[in-house]
Amino acid sequence: MTAVPPYPVIHVTVAADGSAHANVAGRHDDFPSAELTDTRQAVISYATTIAAELRRPVRMKIVDPDGEWNVAVEPTGNVIEDPHAAAARRARPRKAPTTAATPTQQMPRGPVPPNPPAEPVASAWAAPKAPDEYDEPDPYTRLSERKRPAVPTARIHASTGESGAFTTTALIGRRPSPEPGEAVELLLTTDDGTRQVSRTHLRLEWDERELWATDQAAANGTLIERTGAVTVELTPWKPYRLQNGDVAVLGDVRLTITLSSAST
Repeated sequence: MTAVPPYPVIHVTVAADGSAHANVAGRHDDFPSAELTDTRQAVISYATTIAAELRRPVRMKIVDPDGEWNVAVEPTGNVIEDPHAAAARRARPRKAPTTAATPTQQMPRGPVPPNPPAEPVASAWAAPKAPDEYDEPDPYTRLSERKRPAVPTARIHASTGESGAFTTTALIGRRPSPEPGEAVELLLTTDDGTRQVSRTHLRLEWDERELWATDQAAANGTLIERTGAVTVELTPWKPYRLQNGDVAVLGDVRLTITLSSAST
């Protein structure tokens, strides 16, 4: 299973009438009144769509009439326990008793029973599995295991020493910050001290397995250097397709971009 990053978290509140409200990274969406089971399916589908867009699992914190749940949703729609919440629960120290037992409250003699196991993910929020019609398939008709497609990855190395990698979106600048509701995987802060790099200077984004660079109307512009080709100056807000080994020039900062594929 792919690791579940801590951000973003989809916060979902389900009302008694089956209506729901979702908030993720400043984006708000409402679900109309419906049967609770239908609302749960709609919320899981909503989270699955976001996970598929990000190409990785996303966390989801849910409050509904039956309780509070911390889960993670994979791009396949599979619902699992949120590993971050599980880790926090395991790390939480046990509280010592604050008062001594009275004579009528003495503990019985004998071995102390073990702590009960942690509660599993609520089945109401787990995606139902289809029944397995063939528990032990015929070895002559067994299908070979499918290989997952490789996920394209971009790695950035700045001449000032900073570096990072991403599979979706990155913002580079002196103090880069996303717009409200904008999902960004990597924020790379770089500055050579001359302040020629704008606060949010350049956006890099994967689309259809191709990497595109967009100048964010930076004051000093962005140049793309490519071996054996003429240097190109980016037009603000117009995406430009990058190739492996391209160098983006932001003022006096040079960003070397390496493209590769990694198995999920």
